[in-house]
Amino acid sequence: MSLSKIVLSGRVVRAPEKRFTPNTNVAVTEFTIGVDSTNRQDQSVETNFVKVITWRDLAERCAQEIKKGDVVCVDGRLQINNYATQEGQKKRDVEIDASAVENLSQTVAQGGRASGDKEEKSLAKVSTGSKKPAEAEDLDAIFSSEDEIPF
Repeated sequence: MSLSKIVLSGRVVRAPEKRFTPNTNVAVTEFTIGVDSTNRQDQSVETNFVKVITWRDLAERCAQEIKKGDVVCVDGRLQINNYATQEGQKKRDVEIDASAVENLSQTVAQGGRASGDKEEKSLAKVSTGSKKPAEAEDLDAIFSSEDEIPF
């Protein structure tokens, strides 16, 4: 058994673009984030650009609420696509098939907490299959829930 899971945070450098699959009309939104990494040898900062793919409800929400310049945290599955260019060069493309996207810009702007009706006013946590994001003081309610395991 193997597992492919990745969590990255970075700044949105290419605004989300929503489209629909031709045959099934499923929403797909793509955007690119810049992820800063420190070089171990000389401590310089290098930015890597990663394409993020979202599907269905998550794609709809990201297209509406994520914009260029936002800092986001993306949780998903790593995909590496190998292909050859028309000139015959072998290329490798890295992308994330996202299962959750959190807009950290909105969380920071609100003092670390989302206020009001989270589903309408904030993209504090958008994920496939989640109803509402949990606030820190709601931990007792999460742990006492019989519906889901809290991890």
